[in-house]
Amino acid sequence: MIRRTSAMLVAVASLFSAGVAMAAPAQAYTCTPDNACLYSDSDFTGFVRDDYSSRSNWESFNYDGAPNILLYWGENNPRNVSSIDNWDTDTRISVYYNSQWLGPCFKIAAYGSVSNMAYITLSSGKSANDVMNSHLFGNNCSGTVYNF
Repeated sequence: MIRRTSAMLVAVASLFSAGVAMAAPAQAYTCTPDNACLYSDSDFTGFVRDDYSSRSNWESFNYDGAPNILLYWGENNPRNVSSIDNWDTDTRISVYYNSQWLGPCFKIAAYGSVSNMAYITLSSGKSANDVMNSHLFGNNCSGTVYNF
């Protein structure tokens, strides 16, 4: 699993160049290569976080340009992550129900995506939409791999 410094620099540069435009929910956003984009709404819409690192607790991170809007607000909050676009060409992303990469999980294929987490049923029987709380670049999760 390679996390390139160049990807981080590109992400920072794109945020600076986006300026005020990122303050509103993202529409038709293109994710940075080797990053994951996490969206508040299905179909890659709403607020977005263009991220280059694994995150053990989404309630500690905001969407880009939205300092008061966290990725996770508690179970079943409509602002929670609802779609993910993986732009890492050689690494899957494991997405977990609990923080610290614990609990029921699923994976997103390398250079794959999940346009609506409501279509994913976790091993606990719950829908993955608006309940997930952490992600890890890698094939660590024993759950199903998705790309839709």
